[in-house]
Amino acid sequence: MSLRRGIAVFALFAAIFLLANRSAYRGWFQDDEIDNLSWTPWLAPLDYLKGAVTPLYQPNNFRPAGHFYFYAVEAAAGLNFPVYVAVLHAVHLLNVWLLWLIVRRLGASPLAAASACAFFGLHMALFDDFWKPMYVFDVLCAAFSLTALWCWMRGRWVLSLIAFWLAYKSKELAVMLPLALALYEVWFGNRRWKQLVPFFAISLSFGLQSMLLNPNRDNDYTFRFTAAALTRTLPYYAGRLFLVPYLGFSVPLFAVLARHRRTWFGLAVMALFFFPLLFLPGRVFSAYCYLPLTGLAIALTGVAEALSPAAVAALVILMLPADYRELRRHSRETLARDAGIRAWMGAVEGFASAHPDARRFIFSGGPAGFQRWGIEGALEYFYDRKELVIRSAADPDAAQVRAAGRVALLDWDPALARLQIAY
Repeated sequence: MSLRRGIAVFALFAAIFLLANRSAYRGWFQDDEIDNLSWTPWLAPLDYLKGAVTPLYQPNNFRPAGHFYFYAVEAAAGLNFPVYVAVLHAVHLLNVWLLWLIVRRLGASPLAAASACAFFGLHMALFDDFWKPMYVFDVLCAAFSLTALWCWMRGRWVLSLIAFWLAYKSKELAVMLPLALALYEVWFGNRRWKQLVPFFAISLSFGLQSMLLNPNRDNDYTFRFTAAALTRTLPYYAGRLFLVPYLGFSVPLFAVLARHRRTWFGLAVMALFFFPLLFLPGRVFSAYCYLPLTGLAIALTGVAEALSPAAVAALVILMLPADYRELRRHSRETLARDAGIRAWMGAVEGFASAHPDARRFIFSGGPAGFQRWGIEGALEYFYDRKELVIRSAADPDAAQVRAAGRVALLDWDPALARLQIAY
């Protein structure tokens, strides 16, 4: 494929992706994103740099590459939500381009490569990765992981090592990347084992630190290496691969259908990146499929070459109704939830402008899905992280806070989707 034609095809894909997800720009922040915005703008650039270069495990879950996104975009755009989405989409489109470069270098035909990129780039199991800034950690982790693989394939192992480091600093799932590079050497490379030593040393160091220093001993972030964990995670993620329950369990058959090293490599990469997720039954989210699905896309290039062009087109068309169903359902639910949070935050922003001296707050209720940390984060954001007293009306000491002095009462009316503030 010529460069001009390649650019035209990519531009067409980008247009289709942006058209399909155009409503994402009408969304709003949710609790996790607001929580990040409540503190990331107050760190200095040096804090992010220190976090990025330190070889020590971050027990406070500080991911400097991902959190810097919130710092940088907030500094440039404040609460202008479409800017956050635009940056997220730009990184995703970069990932699609990187995936194209990788599968083409692995020998995939243009049609097979394009089909795999379309599968990954438009896959609505990744809806939240496309719509919600909170999942920038997954999108950036994939960007740096794909960059690391691309650089490794081209013999630029030092650049690959840097990209791997940044992938881990985006999200810990990248700890499995050295194994993927080793498998590449087994099936495609020149057995460059010496260059892989620093990759495995870094992975082992961070892996051991996370196991020994992880403060999450018995909560949703705790690894549970049990059969019970697998009975929850395996069926869920298998159902997300093709948006049909349990259909993902058929994926190992691809290795038989397409007896090709590229298919085996892609399936192995997918399995490696899914492996840690399978033992986190308390954190089961469709958005976490983002990096593993790059491996499945690589595997699908081999399958596409084993089929006729008509069969490939038919399979792509069969995925469209499932993707459309997911997009329609999630977009409607997300925009409705976002509208409530936007109204709540708009009222708080107006109150903060009129009453900058307020320091004590008691809230009652909130928009659907808006957790306490989002409420606290919003108040801290609008009050520039000044020392605040924030209580729920259901807290045992709420009456004492109310009796101790002037307090702002935040009462959410779900019927009117309106926040009433008495002060």
